[in-house]
Amino acid sequence: MVREPVDAVIDLGVLPADEPDEPAAPGGILRWVVRRLAAGVAVVAVLTGVTAAAPLPRHRLSTLAFLPSSAGVARVVDAGLVMVFENQRAVAYDPAGWRELWSVPGAAFAHAIAYQDLVMLFRGDAMNEPTGEKSEWVRAVDRATGQQRWSSDRQIEWHGDVMISYLPTGDGQAVEFRDPRTAEVRWRLPDSQSWAPDERRAALWRLTPDGTLVEHDLRTGAVRRTARVLLPESSHSLTLRISRAAVGITAFGEGGRQRDAPTLWYDAADLAGVSGAGQWAWEQECGRGLFCAYAAEGDRVFLVDPATGAVVRSVTEGSVLGSPLGVLALGPQEGDAAFSLPTVGAVLDPLTGDRQTGLKGWRVLGMDDSVVRVLAHYDLPHKLTYLAELTAREAVRLDAVPYLLRECTMAGRTLVCATMAGDIVVLRIEQER
Repeated sequence: MVREPVDAVIDLGVLPADEPDEPAAPGGILRWVVRRLAAGVAVVAVLTGVTAAAPLPRHRLSTLAFLPSSAGVARVVDAGLVMVFENQRAVAYDPAGWRELWSVPGAAFAHAIAYQDLVMLFRGDAMNEPTGEKSEWVRAVDRATGQQRWSSDRQIEWHGDVMISYLPTGDGQAVEFRDPRTAEVRWRLPDSQSWAPDERRAALWRLTPDGTLVEHDLRTGAVRRTARVLLPESSHSLTLRISRAAVGITAFGEGGRQRDAPTLWYDAADLAGVSGAGQWAWEQECGRGLFCAYAAEGDRVFLVDPATGAVVRSVTEGSVLGSPLGVLALGPQEGDAAFSLPTVGAVLDPLTGDRQTGLKGWRVLGMDDSVVRVLAHYDLPHKLTYLAELTAREAVRLDAVPYLLRECTMAGRTLVCATMAGDIVVLRIEQER
């Protein structure tokens, strides 16, 4: 899995002669790290618990560009657009030559997606607006010029060619289904206990106040069917869940999900009651051609076939992340866990279950959605970051770079990384020596 070339010399150059010991055996951390690495991590906390880096195969890195930034982070939108989010603006770059295309003023932008000739800029937390200013959750701009087309003070979800907007808190809120390009309202959701979009069937499911299950066409709002189904006993509220082939209803009490009331599942084809076994409430890519799947009850991770949903293996390692090399079991956080980058404890082969510890102590530095692509090892005294790229065959050691990096994202064979100093550095991965 991780190899050392027989006829190659690994030139570690400025690695310290005496590296610290490896950390203790792996343990669990909060699963929220899967969604996104925090952009504003603190330098000292990130570098706490620096550990020895095992020798790895190596590629060369070269610096392509510096993108001046005020504590910014970079996000690759697509092959033709990279966004850098600073404290007070979002800046668009052309990755072909790293030329600045345009910038948009505004605080707290954290994410972007492209849709036709638009770029949607999403806020990380629109509730932290100055007193008296209207909160703004998303702003749509022209992809070529950055000129604003529309904005919304409502939370936005994206489902194919449908945009769902709603208020993030409050009961009885109005849910609207809009055209993403113009933001025009297509239809509004009637009063409901709960609702959930279903992209596989281009549907919107909802529970009416009297407990009737209704299926709507997601794009037009037309009612496809209604049915009275058995509901779980709830002391507070009911929530809809969508799996590959079924609709689930989960009961919640004041303190969260009611564990004495299991989720009831209904086949999406005929609404007949079905077993909850194999009904995944959440799935995401996990590398090696598999998905990580989670049931409505319990925290265990299952590795499943993305085509069928069939279980290949269950994972008992606690907190895990997917990677092209295998499933990364995360080790214990050292220092302040609220700011430190996740630490690798072991790599699990999803087919055999073998557990390898050659990458123990490396930190998760770069992810594409839910899959880890880049790991880091820090040399604080020399202000260096050693990088490793995870591939389907092995972990490949990249050159050390003379910057302390806090986050990276991949654009083809290019790494776009945020430094602790607040700059954005663009690094090219070259052929193996």
